[in-house]
Amino acid sequence: MRNWVIAVALVMGAVFSVLAQDGRGTEAREKAAEKAGEAQAEKAAGVQFLASLDDAKKQAKAADKKLFIVFSTSWCGPCKQLQAKVWDDDNFAVALAKTCVALKLDGDLEREAVKSFEVRGYPTVVLCDSDGKVLARQVGAAMQTGAAWETWISEKLGHGSQLEDLIKAATAAPQDLAKVKGVADALWDLGRKDEAAQWYDKAEKLADETALQIKLRKVEALLIKRKDDPTIHEVMGDILPRMMAKKDERVIDISFNFANLIARMAEKKDPAKARKLMQDLAAAFPEHKKAPGMRCMAGMYAHLGGDNETALAEMKKIAEDYKDSDDAETKIWVDRCHRFIKTLESGDKYR
Repeated sequence: MRNWVIAVALVMGAVFSVLAQDGRGTEAREKAAEKAGEAQAEKAAGVQFLASLDDAKKQAKAADKKLFIVFSTSWCGPCKQLQAKVWDDDNFAVALAKTCVALKLDGDLEREAVKSFEVRGYPTVVLCDSDGKVLARQVGAAMQTGAAWETWISEKLGHGSQLEDLIKAATAAPQDLAKVKGVADALWDLGRKDEAAQWYDKAEKLADETALQIKLRKVEALLIKRKDDPTIHEVMGDILPRMMAKKDERVIDISFNFANLIARMAEKKDPAKARKLMQDLAAAFPEHKKAPGMRCMAGMYAHLGGDNETALAEMKKIAEDYKDSDDAETKIWVDRCHRFIKTLESGDKYR
């Protein structure tokens, strides 16, 4: 009897154990199914677009991600196509979330954002950094697959890194026209027009400087020949006013040579023009160490033009103004003025 009771107890324990395990298994299966359902629901939701630019920026900055901004409207057919074919693509949604925070804005309602991001058509997709600086943009729905958009994002993010490299290179070599223009072109392509304009301004100044250097060398080469080449007049007429206005001291020596050419060596001598050039030069550089020479040559050309009275008066004024100068070059010009005065007062012609 006792053995029979023990056997029954053992059988009943085994039964209760199986039932308990089955209960726990059912509970585990139910939880697993619930999680799978949640995961499936999340996966089926597609791209999770935010609706606030400020919130998107905060999330992107916190997660060190980019902004993927979609501008669309309720009446835009291609926008609906992208929604159905791409934005609802589960695989694309997962891939996008790795690098970007997604934001969708209604172009009819978000007018300030439309203006700020220069949206001119729908759909427009703008890829930005977390501060809202545009890295790339795509207008229209030419890309109709998630894979195509993944490729575009990958390429454009690489372009963003390339832009940083371009800026670093141009900053390290600010006089390199090609590098500076390269940054401007890249910014323009990315739609960052204001920044592009600033870099184009730098490039324009460098281009002007390069052109000026070429013209200066050209004129210097022609002046060495001491021939009144028409090209010299053309180039000097172009660069002289600009260089004087900018107080560019490179204009001084070349102006001395040019004035000497047209006053003394040209087939049709023009001392009046040479005098005017020296006067303009002295006005542009009144404190320069060569200012006495500019004034002295202006007086000299007055004499060559037949106006000895003006020439004498100016030479005497120069000699008086710089009589106490200790500068060696100034002393040479003052001595030249004294010799000029002595020659003219004796009735001879200064040579």
